Amino acid sequence: MQAESLNQQHAITNRIIFRQYHHSVVAEITSDYATARVFLYGAQVLSFIPNGHNELLFVSQNSFYQAGKAIRGGIPVCWPWFGGHPSEKDKPSHGFARLSQWTVLHSQTENGNVRLLLGLSDTKETRGFWPFSFEATMTITVGKTLQVALMTRNAGTQAFSLTGALHTYFRVSDSEQISIEGLNNTRYMDDVTRRESIQKDGLLRLKGEVDRCYLETTRTCIIDDPEYKRKIKVEKAGSTTTVVWNPGAELATKMQDLGDWEYASMVCVEAANAMDDLIYLNPGQSHELSTRISVL
Repeated sequence: MQAESLNQQHAITNRIIFRQYHHSVVAEITSDYATARVFLYGAQVLSFIPNGHNELLFVSQNSFYQAGKAIRGGIPVCWPWFGGHPSEKDKPSHGFARLSQWTVLHSQTENGNVRLLLGLSDTKETRGFWPFSFEATMTITVGKTLQVALMTRNAGTQAFSLTGALHTYFRVSDSEQISIEGLNNTRYMDDVTRRESIQKDGLLRLKGEVDRCYLETTRTCIIDDPEYKRKIKVEKAGSTTTVVWNPGAELATKMQDLGDWEYASMVCVEAANAMDDLIYLNPGQSHELSTRISVL
């Protein structure tokens, strides 16, 4: 759908406007409390700026903006599988939701907040990746906090399982100078060392490449960035896995869609359903994975 027709149906004066952006459309949102930008390709939040603060989300200057390519940054929607496909390695990493054009279903304002509802359902193309009938919605609420909720409903007659994540990239001053609170005494699988461990330290500090799935945790995380003089609160629901990722200097140089030094400006702290946190849905059942982001 083109921006002009979207504006006729879903724009809200001084609140939401749709603009053509690269190969898709971006929704520019202004609430009483913050601004945000949401790309309809992938239902991907690209920006969240609370009033009186700087940008909270990171997007690489080398990101691809073309059909069939994922965007490096913001909040990619990893769904209906997290990481590589469990059995067919030729299928896209992290699923097809972030490579799909989503449909605008509704927009509204309430108490100074702005809400945008996007939808994705099965088609002949999606059934080539994943042979199930589904209805997925992304509810993005821009207020004092940024709330992002991914709801999946089994719309078919066959049960299915899924994994996924809201793969949030946070902008930081220096990834090796920040700390992350909320993961102490938590078991994790380290994808760099291929070993399982328990984090004993009260604060997680990053050094080099970090790729961890923290298991059986529903706790809130706090990203403390002393140079930026801010703390980012990362809450979640519908998830017992928290993923922390930073490519580090060596891997960053091998990534075409990330600048060699951009790894130092980002960290991913993700609400996820991954590994043993597998979601099973019978026909008619639903599951919601959500994250809520704010500045303390």
